[in-house]
Amino acid sequence: MTKITQIQLMWEPFVAWVIPFLPRFISAILIVCLGLPLARYLQRKGMRKIQGTEDPTLKSFLINLIYILSVIFIGISALTTLGVASTSLLTLLGAASLAIGFALKDFLSNIAAGFLLIFLRPFKVGDYINVQNATGTVTEINLFLTILHTPGNEALFIPNKQIANNSLTNYTYYPLRCLDVNLNIAYDSDIPKAREILVQEMLAHSEIQREPKPIVLVQNLGDNGIQLTARLWVKQSDYNQIKTDLLEGFKMCLEKANIVIPYPQLQVHLSPTEEPHEKKDHP
Repeated sequence: MTKITQIQLMWEPFVAWVIPFLPRFISAILIVCLGLPLARYLQRKGMRKIQGTEDPTLKSFLINLIYILSVIFIGISALTTLGVASTSLLTLLGAASLAIGFALKDFLSNIAAGFLLIFLRPFKVGDYINVQNATGTVTEINLFLTILHTPGNEALFIPNKQIANNSLTNYTYYPLRCLDVNLNIAYDSDIPKAREILVQEMLAHSEIQREPKPIVLVQNLGDNGIQLTARLWVKQSDYNQIKTDLLEGFKMCLEKANIVIPYPQLQVHLSPTEEPHEKKDHP
């Protein structure tokens, strides 16, 4: 048997397998090449369809979900075209899911937590929250992460699992928020007069809610003065600006009324000491 004949015998099974398989392989490549742009198109199409929704939280989540489901469908279609039986594919997917589940359990936990956050709605896009000592405005909730815009103009990325497993504070859950402004006045000050001045200053601000009515409370008798708390209700969007306005306004109106805002002081009492003995010269 010549060398050429041996090569022919070796290649004949391979050619016999490749020729029927080649059309399926080309079809699978076409499915992937055409399917991925189609998935992007469906994502953009879905984005336009839900553009008018008043819920940006659900909109962002659905847009990401549409693309991921489209990619999964394209992958299954390509494998089926290659001749992978549906039962074998399901078995393979089951085994792969089990292996991936162990390897990427944190990753999958974030996806599950993302669905949980969308379903329970402890917050939505645009809310101002605090979670794990991080504070900011929610700009996006996707399958894996929640993105916060911090007061320092930073983007903070928090895995959904960490948010779902920890307590959080949603400052914008209710339309109004309580604002407490603390300050001290001297012990010889007229408390009713100071209270009246502070209440009038709060009522002069147009953005402060009239109901519940602003009040001033004696919070404590401190080391350096009488601690007062001005309590009022504001919209969340006005919280920081009103606090700044009141701190400046309180100082000016109290000084105008000759009510002293004391600063920390420390009294030191020195006990009398004996005069030092004269030093004697020794012979």
